[in-house]
Amino acid sequence: MDSLMMRASSAAELGGGIGAGGASSSQSDMSICYQCGQICEGGITYCHSCYDQRSQSDFRNEQRWRNAESELQCVEANLQKERSTAQRLDATVAAYRTMLLHAIHSDVTIETGDKDVTPAHRAVLASRSPVFKAMFEHELREKTCAVIRVADVPTPAMRALLLYMYTGEHDTKAMKEHGLALLAAAHKYDLPDLKRVCETAVASQVHPLNVLETLHQARLYDANHLKKACIDCIARNIKQVAFTDEFRSLIYRNEDPESVLDVVQSTANLVQSTTNLH
Repeated sequence: MDSLMMRASSAAELGGGIGAGGASSSQSDMSICYQCGQICEGGITYCHSCYDQRSQSDFRNEQRWRNAESELQCVEANLQKERSTAQRLDATVAAYRTMLLHAIHSDVTIETGDKDVTPAHRAVLASRSPVFKAMFEHELREKTCAVIRVADVPTPAMRALLLYMYTGEHDTKAMKEHGLALLAAAHKYDLPDLKRVCETAVASQVHPLNVLETLHQARLYDANHLKKACIDCIARNIKQVAFTDEFRSLIYRNEDPESVLDVVQSTANLVQSTTNLH
C-alpha cells in the first residue's frame, strides 16, 4: 500500500511538474495500473503487460464457455432424440395394447382350462414365442384351427402372458396372485425375460409353508434363481421345515438328490457362519 501511495505521489508530482512547464499533458493523463501498480501514461487502467495477460485469460475463459455450451447443446440434442424415440415406442406399445384388448382383426382365439377365451393374432404370437411359431408353421392342429386350447394355464396367467407378448409390460397383480402359473407358461412358451421376472416375483413370496412346493415347481421349470431362494429359505428355517411330510417325501423318494444336497450344504454354511459370529 505504501508503495502504491508513493507511486501515486510521484505520478502526481510528475504530472504537476510537467504541467508547470506547460510542455506536456495534465495530471489526469497519468494513472496507476490496477493490477501491478505501475505508473501508466494516457489514463489507462492496466499497463500493456497486464492488459495482455488479462486478454489471454479472458480468451481462455471464453473458449471454455464456448466448449461447455457446445457440449450442452449436444446433450440436449441427444435427449431430444431419446424423447422422440420414447414417444414413438410408447405410441407403438399403446397400439399393440389396443389391438389385444379390443381384438382388432384377431385371427385366433386362446381358450384356457376354465373355458374363458381371449382373441389374439397369430403374427404377434409367432414373432414373440418360438413355440407358437412352431405351432403355426408345422403340421400341427393349431396351424389351421381357429382356437388354441391351453388347459394347463389359468385365464389371469394367460392374459398376463399375452400382455407381455404384445407390449413387454408386466401385470403385477397377476404376477403376485398367479406367479407360479405365469412362470410355468413363460417356460412352456420359451419367454426367458418374462420367466426371469416371474422367478424374482415368486422368490419374494417364498416362506416355510410353501417353500417345498415352490422348490418342486422351480425344479420342473429350470428356474435356478427361484430354486436357490427356496434352498436358502429351507436352510434358514430348517427346524420348521425338516419335520414336515413334504420334506420327508423329498428325502425318502429321492426325487431330487441335488436339491437335498444343496439344502444340507446351505444349512451347514449357515451354521458355520453363526458359529463364527459367536
